[in-house]
Amino acid sequence: MSAKQPVRKPKSGGKKESQESAQAGRERKRAAKRKGLKAGSRHSGTQSGGKGGKKDQKDPRIGSRKPVELVVETAKPQAPKAAPVKEEKKRGLTPEQELAAIENDERLNGLLDRLDEGEELNPADLAWVEEKVARHQQLMEELGLVEEDEEDEEAEPASDEELWDRFLDSDYKPEPKP
Repeated sequence: MSAKQPVRKPKSGGKKESQESAQAGRERKRAAKRKGLKAGSRHSGTQSGGKGGKKDQKDPRIGSRKPVELVVETAKPQAPKAAPVKEEKKRGLTPEQELAAIENDERLNGLLDRLDEGEELNPADLAWVEEKVARHQQLMEELGLVEEDEEDEEAEPASDEELWDRFLDSDYKPEPKP
């Protein structure tokens, strides 16, 4: 007698898979196989710009069309001009603020120091310094901070009678000699 092979019997009580869940499982399997982008996506469909695309886009490999001078012409060096923007801005300030700004100006102080040392300045810097110094003097006069020199009275030698009258007056205070 020959041996019989055992026959497998389906398990009873197991859950059967529905059609919907079987279809969803197949979709997941198909999606897992396809990773990455679809073929040819580099060349198709990624045009930005909307309308024509080809004519509007410039090739980045092509350089500038601006002509380049082959012969360099030497131009006369021009002196730099002072910035008038600062002047207009400072005009809106009060005279006290403008005077303080001029006195604290580092560029002006540096140029004045160079002038004191005997160094020569270029014409633009010299004109700017003269303008600032004139404005400083004008502001000092406006604010009444300028002391008037009384050199005219001291320059004339006093007569003997004036000296004697000053001596006899009780308000006389001798002037120190230099």
